Amino acid sequence: MPSKLPLLIGIGTRIRKSPYFDSTLKYGVTGFTVYNKMYLPTGYSNPEKEYLSLINDVTFGDFAAERQVEVSGPDAFNFIRYINPRNLSKCNVGDCKYIILTGPDGGIINDACLIKLEEEKFWISPGDGDVLLWLQGLAMNSGMNVIIHEPDVSPLQISGPKAGRLIQKLFDGRHDDLGYYKAKQTSLENIPMVIARTGWSGELSYELYLQDRKLGNELFESVYEAAKEFNGTVIAPNNIRTIEGGLLSYGSDFGREHNPFTIGLDRLVDVDQDIDFIGKEALKKIKKNGPSSKLIGVEMDGNPIDKVPENFWPVLDENGKKVGRLSRCFYSPRLKKNIGLAIIDTSSSEDGNQLIIDSPLIKYNAVICKLPWFPAEKDTNLL
Repeated sequence: MPSKLPLLIGIGTRIRKSPYFDSTLKYGVTGFTVYNKMYLPTGYSNPEKEYLSLINDVTFGDFAAERQVEVSGPDAFNFIRYINPRNLSKCNVGDCKYIILTGPDGGIINDACLIKLEEEKFWISPGDGDVLLWLQGLAMNSGMNVIIHEPDVSPLQISGPKAGRLIQKLFDGRHDDLGYYKAKQTSLENIPMVIARTGWSGELSYELYLQDRKLGNELFESVYEAAKEFNGTVIAPNNIRTIEGGLLSYGSDFGREHNPFTIGLDRLVDVDQDIDFIGKEALKKIKKNGPSSKLIGVEMDGNPIDKVPENFWPVLDENGKKVGRLSRCFYSPRLKKNIGLAIIDTSSSEDGNQLIIDSPLIKYNAVICKLPWFPAEKDTNLL
């Protein structure tokens, strides 16, 4: 049964505070979770209000829990290519790439945004997990000349249809030409950072990768003041919009037991490239035979769902046989229906199939549908 008691999280020294922590308190954060051993805000008002701000105006918030792993040195590029199956032969300085880190069995260690800052310097921004330790362990026995550490870098995310106008105002038009999934070294009022047109929101997004944690609250205040003109709102990562956009969360929507083919990221796997990478042989076999399970979107009947599940909900076929599990679901105000993300047996995953979602309180009738409902914004004009 879902908990009916108020849930509290203790604040202490074991979990790190972000450089924006005091600002999140000032602007009314209502809760935190722990992500990459750091406090990550979970809300300020309520998910639907924050969602409406995100799809209509401009929002910003503390995403510093997206910890960076820096890989540098003469063999940095070779090491990056070794740890993931995407073909990065044409990755240039200033490029950002979405990558999957795979293990020897082809299973997913984590997903990440990769930024090539210099010829011999990269940042990897993974989901929740121990990617820093994984990569340091790999490097130790790789024979490659690389240095791997966590730099002083803390993303502040700006998202929404007016995000480009806010960026134009903040930087006096200096980054109006920043392309999708591109990054540049820059500064704002002498605050050093990298600006990237990336983000986990489903809307037009930018991330300001602060490079001096002492200046976190100063940066937050600058963005807050500039955003007033555009009806700016401080928000947390929004489940409604990320579910609508099919944006996945490692450890929730998929995990170590899944592979890139399971979650529809075949485009990030090139088993024919002439280099070796971790999991290459295993991924060749999975590609040939097909994955045993697949990520699907579901539309569910019933009253509006206003809270993501605390545990995975079993997914049943029409005969009542368990075929998978649902990770996240929520009511979409635009679709006016409950939608969710699940991973189920491939044999049951055809679009249009009827399913039953077995929540702790009731059973929902559901139908499989194509992902995403609303694609991530890539080509929105800056102005």
